[in-house]
Amino acid sequence: MKLRAYILIFLLVFGLTPLVLAVTINLPLVLDRTTLFYQRAYLQNLRADFRDLDQHLASRHEMIRLLSKLPEPGLILGEQGDAEQIDLARARYTEWINQILGDQRDIIQILFVGDDGLERFWLARDARTQAWRPTAAPPQVPSRQFLAAGLELQSGAVMVSRIRIDPMAGADDPRQLMTLSLVSRIGGELAEEPRGVVVMAIDVGGLAQFYRDTLWVNQDGSYLRPGQPASGEPEAFEAFPGLAEIFAQGNLAVWKGRRGRQLLWVPMFLTEDGRPLWVGRAVDPSPIDEFRDALIVRVLTIIFLLVLVVMVLARWIAARAEFFGDQLRGGIGQVLREGRALQFHWRGPREVRELGEQLSTLALNHAEYLQAARAHTRELEKSNRYKSEFLANVSHELRTPLNSILLLSKMLAAESGGLNPAQRRQAQVIHEAGRDLRSMIDHILDISLIEAGHVVVVPEWLRLRPMLEELLELVTPLVAEKTVVLALEMAANTPERIYTDPDKLKQILKNFLANAAKFTERGRITLAAEGVGPGRREVAISVSDTGIGIPPDKQEIIFEAFQQADGSTRRRYGGTGLGLTISRELAQRLGGRIQVESTPGAGACFTLLLPVAASGAVDAETQTHPRPVLTQEEAPARSDAPKVITSPSVASDGGAPRRGWVLIVERDVKTLVALASECSRRDLRVQTAADLDEAIETLQEEGDGCELVLLAAGVSAETTCATLTALLGRSGDPKPAVAVLGEDSAETQLEGCLGAGAIAYLHKPIDPEAFSALLARVLPDRSIPATLGSGSVSPG
Repeated sequence: MKLRAYILIFLLVFGLTPLVLAVTINLPLVLDRTTLFYQRAYLQNLRADFRDLDQHLASRHEMIRLLSKLPEPGLILGEQGDAEQIDLARARYTEWINQILGDQRDIIQILFVGDDGLERFWLARDARTQAWRPTAAPPQVPSRQFLAAGLELQSGAVMVSRIRIDPMAGADDPRQLMTLSLVSRIGGELAEEPRGVVVMAIDVGGLAQFYRDTLWVNQDGSYLRPGQPASGEPEAFEAFPGLAEIFAQGNLAVWKGRRGRQLLWVPMFLTEDGRPLWVGRAVDPSPIDEFRDALIVRVLTIIFLLVLVVMVLARWIAARAEFFGDQLRGGIGQVLREGRALQFHWRGPREVRELGEQLSTLALNHAEYLQAARAHTRELEKSNRYKSEFLANVSHELRTPLNSILLLSKMLAAESGGLNPAQRRQAQVIHEAGRDLRSMIDHILDISLIEAGHVVVVPEWLRLRPMLEELLELVTPLVAEKTVVLALEMAANTPERIYTDPDKLKQILKNFLANAAKFTERGRITLAAEGVGPGRREVAISVSDTGIGIPPDKQEIIFEAFQQADGSTRRRYGGTGLGLTISRELAQRLGGRIQVESTPGAGACFTLLLPVAASGAVDAETQTHPRPVLTQEEAPARSDAPKVITSPSVASDGGAPRRGWVLIVERDVKTLVALASECSRRDLRVQTAADLDEAIETLQEEGDGCELVLLAAGVSAETTCATLTALLGRSGDPKPAVAVLGEDSAETQLEGCLGAGAIAYLHKPIDPEAFSALLARVLPDRSIPATLGSGSVSPG
């Protein structure tokens, strides 16, 4: 992802996150509060409707006060006068009631109760004629507590009872289903005056008929239908699922059903049994829904516009930052790669201008330094080339007379040379000095070749024990005149063979043994080998002695060129100080490393750690090739010196890039080396892989151009065919040709692989003629005469 994308995403997140959070947090709150206000408005409307009922009841207060002002309360209560006087007074009172309450249809009963709580006189409105008349049976009597409280009232005071719900009485007379009682005291002004109360019953259900679209429901869920008998069944709970939970909470709530249906339920009144009487009214949610939709659309529109503004600003800022970054990155890249003295003329804030000026100064200084460094490098390369050529020429010129000196001095030092003992000792001195001079020339030539990158590693399988025994025999003359014992120790876990360059390995170990012989006057020199590491994938070859040892502060510098533990001009032991330097460089090219352990006066131990199956050099300048045939000019002057080799496969095309490559999927080193050598001789670039995953990765990394895949057979025919199918499935187009490598006995089992995409089956060991025939089929312009052993090929 580009920097511009990161900046754009950051600015968008930084700019929009607060807005989105604000909307996410506040919008639901606003909608909920708006809905709540809307519901409260409905509640206020409902209460306003029932406020008319309160005003109506207030007018009934005046009516019951009028009824309580009796001129003859003793006659009405039946406590004074005879029966004829009482009946006459009650008849006049009934006539008076019919006159003043004739049109007050909501008042259905009037009851006079004495101070003893007994019903003394009552009137009821006839349901058919609406006339007031006494009845044989007394009407509904309020509770005794209500009557007792009425007796305690002051004169002219009125008390209202709770609503009384009587389904049984309502079944006979619907007017008595839902009633309300008002009580006021009568008489009692004088001590001898009788006292009682007048109770007026009001048909609340009849009044409720005027409130249309309003539901009256008991706490148990049964409907109260004014003017109709009560069913007593929880019909409301069935009609409105979840209403029972609302009634259980006892608070104002909104019931929501399907298709947006809503009802506002309010516990409006309390009944005599203390349970609330619920009133429900439908709520029209369309206005609030329209308001919510309009609000959401408006908010989203504002958010969209703000997003557009933020995106435009973010894109502009990101573009400016990317332009600035591209200029900075491109300019710095040109300064570092090309050494150009660029000028950064930036406009803007003072800090940006100062940064441009500082970068311009830095680019100018870097260009000057780089130009000087390149000139110095060219001079060093030129000087190094002259040095290498000089050393090579001098070593060649010195070897011829030096060899003659060594030969003649050795002949003169012999007893048959005709010289006296003093002269023979002089000849021996000349011979030893000449031998030291030749060793110094060899070391200088070796280090010059290593520095020039002309050392080529030629690995092969090497039997370890015979090589170590041979080295001990070569070192034996160096300790012949000393009391030193040479010993070879090989652990039981030492691998029998290792894959490495034998010449380079011998040269390293000979340097170790030569140093041990030089610095050990008595004691023991041990050459040891053992397998180390997980799975014994490494071999440790060590040379330990009982010589003078190396101080701890000198154990690092001895590997530097021309350095020794004793660096004084009057040191006891001679030498150029190049042996360990050459050994370390060669060990790195073999894929190994050198370790040293030493105690002054107790000897030293040099250990070479090598991989058992090293594939070649580690250094980037080192090339791994099969062992080529050297020309006469390229043959070295001695067998153990590093060799300058020019491979025909590299020089055949004059350095032109090769046109394609071959992938070898094989673990057997011998087969791998043979095939790589044959492909190299045909100017084919070779890539190797140990398994399917590595092969697929190689095909993806190298890209197109793979012309042939040499695939080693698996443990079974199914495994080989599956590997072949997967390999061809992951390769690009065009598909490379595939040949399977295997033993003779497995050819019939792997015939199915030929149908899966393989074109041929090569027997191991690979027959060069069969391999040439395969290349002639796949690559007609690459086939040259083969030089390998025998074998056969089975075409697909």
